[in-house]
Amino acid sequence: MNLAHTPLVYIVDDEPALRDALLGLLKSVGLQALAVADIEAMMTAYQPQRPGCLLLGIQGHPDLGAQQCLREQGIDLPVIIIAGHSDVSLAVNAMKQGVLDFIEKPFNDQLLLDGVHHALAEDTIRRRSRARHREFQQRFDTLTPREQDVLRQVAEGLSNQDIAEVLKLSRKTVEVHRAKVMDKMQADTLAQLLRMTLTLGILKLYDFDT
Repeated sequence: MNLAHTPLVYIVDDEPALRDALLGLLKSVGLQALAVADIEAMMTAYQPQRPGCLLLGIQGHPDLGAQQCLREQGIDLPVIIIAGHSDVSLAVNAMKQGVLDFIEKPFNDQLLLDGVHHALAEDTIRRRSRARHREFQQRFDTLTPREQDVLRQVAEGLSNQDIAEVLKLSRKTVEVHRAKVMDKMQADTLAQLLRMTLTLGILKLYDFDT
């Protein structure tokens, strides 16, 4: 079995009984899990090469410090909070902190398993997105500073003539730079190039309804 591609569900809760119950439930459906008492132990045991998600048990309000710790360590696992009690404001606050799902104890086993499978699928999407971003960033880094300037202007929707005026270049020079940008970014069409700039955060989407 290739563990690098085998999902691992992390369980963080200070109640041994709940940790054991969750371990048993997940293993009963063939999922590998690791249970610890606190977020520090989880980060020590974290295996970044493996897809996964985090079941985070809390008492009272969500442990936003745990979320902050994960972000600071660059850990972008989908998080499912398992709360001792719930209310609307508590759940909304958790979602604002990036929590994927919020489950109240006592929970339905199938509901929790559905949530875990959804979280694992979300982690796969995030990993693909990060890999795509790294690939496009590597291509972008091969551009000269002037070619990067041209790309940014293209992402703004400017024509070659407009770019030439903004950058104080001849139109022919802009055309040469633009051709090199297309080649280095490995884009066959303008649409492909713009999708890359969107992934890199160069091109911004605007909501014209607001």
